Amino acid sequence: MRAIHHAGYDGFRSCERAWRELTAEAHSLRFFNAYDWYAAFFTHLRPADEPLGVIELQHGDRCVGLFPYHRQRIRKGGIELKVLCLPASPHLILADAVLSDTVEARAAIRAIRRCLAQEGIGWHALLLPNVREDSHAMRLAHTLGGRAIVRPAGGSRYFDATRPYAELSGRFAGQLRKNLRKGMKRLEQSGAVEFLCIRSGDARMPWAFEGFLALEASGWKGEAGTGSAIALNEGIASFYRDLIRADGKELRAEINLLCLKGAPIAGQFATVCRSHRSIHKIAYDESFEHASPGTVLMARALEHSCEDEAIESLSLVTDMPWMRDWNASRATVYEVWLPKSALLCFLARAAVHSKQVLTAGRNVFRGPSRGLPDDASSRAHQDEAHAPHSASSPIPE
Repeated sequence: MRAIHHAGYDGFRSCERAWRELTAEAHSLRFFNAYDWYAAFFTHLRPADEPLGVIELQHGDRCVGLFPYHRQRIRKGGIELKVLCLPASPHLILADAVLSDTVEARAAIRAIRRCLAQEGIGWHALLLPNVREDSHAMRLAHTLGGRAIVRPAGGSRYFDATRPYAELSGRFAGQLRKNLRKGMKRLEQSGAVEFLCIRSGDARMPWAFEGFLALEASGWKGEAGTGSAIALNEGIASFYRDLIRADGKELRAEINLLCLKGAPIAGQFATVCRSHRSIHKIAYDESFEHASPGTVLMARALEHSCEDEAIESLSLVTDMPWMRDWNASRATVYEVWLPKSALLCFLARAAVHSKQVLTAGRNVFRGPSRGLPDDASSRAHQDEAHAPHSASSPIPE
């Protein structure tokens, strides 16, 4: 096995054909493996001061693996570390390398090391943030065993959409079921209620997307609030616009809308990658907060996925406190460091252990931390549910 280094944005673009051929053959594929996902990121959201590239693994004349990265300098304990990091952004949420099912992970790491040495690229570690337990990246970590530093960094909630909706909804928390009944009744009393799922390629997509942006910017994420609405940042808005223009062969975008008398009052930005649907962003009209429109839309989106024979899972992407009420399954998300040297790995593990001991001592005096209560406010239920996972570095300060 050999590795080829493709530098910069043009280098990433040169990998498109190999990337699409590799993912077309992959047994499992999620949105965070798709070429279009990273193309939108590298075009609009890549850090301007961090070099980027792709390391391509080849066996014979076939591409068998791809490691997209941006190069960071991270200072820990007074030491500056050169890190090659999988793309990370609050709008990517999850990331992954792309590997053929037949790749031997240890050979892949050896090829990457040789490639970086030949290119004269200095590095101390490969950083794989926010990777799911079933990701390609975790194969590298499992193969290296003690040479990899693996730490839990949150979770990713999902529903098994092959199960009937009646079965899944029967597991909802009692208060959630009550809110759904009450919310739907109040909406129906206000006028005709309609659920729309509008996909890339649909002539209505521009209208649906702009409607979603307007909903998100109308409330507390707008200019009068946190200023985090998509519409307020041209680069972020362009990232999502690129996704809705994807041709759908590998990844397609969807806008789910809950409409009252023809006007959107709640929306979701979602993607579908093969049999997996993922909800990335949610928004709702706060003037209808009494009717829980975001909650009603989430239930309808789940029911729609269960009815769609092509969909096997509905992912909520992150693991926010309000998701507990829905009793969705949970996949652990990890932060993985692959240090270049055994010495660095040893020092990092010692530092992690020391920090854990100190943290445990502080918690004895501080008492247990408390999360949001199960009956958190409706705003928490409709919060920007897809904020980045919290992840503490395994090479601590």
